[in-house]
Amino acid sequence: MADILSALPDEVVCHILSFLQTKEAVATSILSKRWNHLWRSVLVLNFPDTILYHQDAYFRFTDIICSVLVSVTPIKDFKISLMYKYSQEDLTLDVPGFYDWIDFLVERGVEKLDLYLWLGMPGVPDLPDTILTCKTLVSLKLRFFSINFTFPSLQLPSLKTLDLEFIFCQIDENFMLLLAGCPILDKLTISKIWGFHSQSTNKWEKFSLTNLTQASIDSTYFHFPLEPLHNVHSLSISTAKMDSYNNHVLPTFHNLTSLDLNSFNYRWHFLIQLLKHSPNLQTLKLNEAASDKDIWTKDEETWTRQDDKENWVDPDCVPQCLSLHLKTCHLLSFLGLQGELLLAKYILKNSVVLQTMKIWNGGQPKIKRLLLSCPRASSTCKLTVYHVLCKL
Repeated sequence: MADILSALPDEVVCHILSFLQTKEAVATSILSKRWNHLWRSVLVLNFPDTILYHQDAYFRFTDIICSVLVSVTPIKDFKISLMYKYSQEDLTLDVPGFYDWIDFLVERGVEKLDLYLWLGMPGVPDLPDTILTCKTLVSLKLRFFSINFTFPSLQLPSLKTLDLEFIFCQIDENFMLLLAGCPILDKLTISKIWGFHSQSTNKWEKFSLTNLTQASIDSTYFHFPLEPLHNVHSLSISTAKMDSYNNHVLPTFHNLTSLDLNSFNYRWHFLIQLLKHSPNLQTLKLNEAASDKDIWTKDEETWTRQDDKENWVDPDCVPQCLSLHLKTCHLLSFLGLQGELLLAKYILKNSVVLQTMKIWNGGQPKIKRLLLSCPRASSTCKLTVYHVLCKL
């Protein structure tokens, strides 16, 4: 059989190599003379799951990175996941070389950065400031960085995707400056922001991410106001247990068609307000568990209690999204509590164009019987109840 891969043009082979880890792409150089330099034309550098245990290993890794960086041009996409589990004598070790790598990439017009830098104690490294003025950057993903310094200037005119996780920030103005410096931002993901607990809405009243269409906000560790997100089409929220949006004035999400609400602690008032402020909503997903795995780890008290923390009360008027637009509703980690049953019945009774209602129920067969017998506003609605066996 002919060698089909060798017959492909260099551009196609390089594209295939871009899906490999960089060390695997470099290893192909031994295949033949033709392959000897192909890896140098790969636009993506990927160094995943790198764990280093001592200083010498770190310096050897730094040498490898530097060697690859000067060998590959241009570099459009750079990914690194580096965990340094140093010993006691290395506690003062900084990250020599790391900021030089970022400077090098920014100077050469990098478009995508995915940076994971875990140093453990005693602290979290500062975000490299050269990133904040990178005019070519289209996608930025950061994990384990601090943004508590004062920005000298901030311009990310090409950035469309921003993903922040395990970020330390005590100054909400810094967060505003970071977001304001991304004028064409389209997709925003924020999770596990430490130290940022401000609930002041005055600073955010006139702040808007005009071009944002998708947002995923986990406010378990901080309070992020919803005003800047009012233009989004798709929104996922994991609300904080310690903070509450119940008394917060919500914006109207005129463009919102998909809402995913997680871990909202059975705050029915908040849900009703969200529905009222989302007039064009088509897809609703509710999951009381913080993650899909949480449904398996509920304790016995949670599974057997009969009453919600907050009583469900039918709103005075049916939200416009239910009467006109809602087509899909998913209720996950459904325990069959009184408020949950009333919610499900209310949605079935008032959603005129509802096509699909799916419920993942925690092992109570009677739930399906109760819901199948309740009236439905939509004659075409298909109701499916899945029974999830729970480990107590």
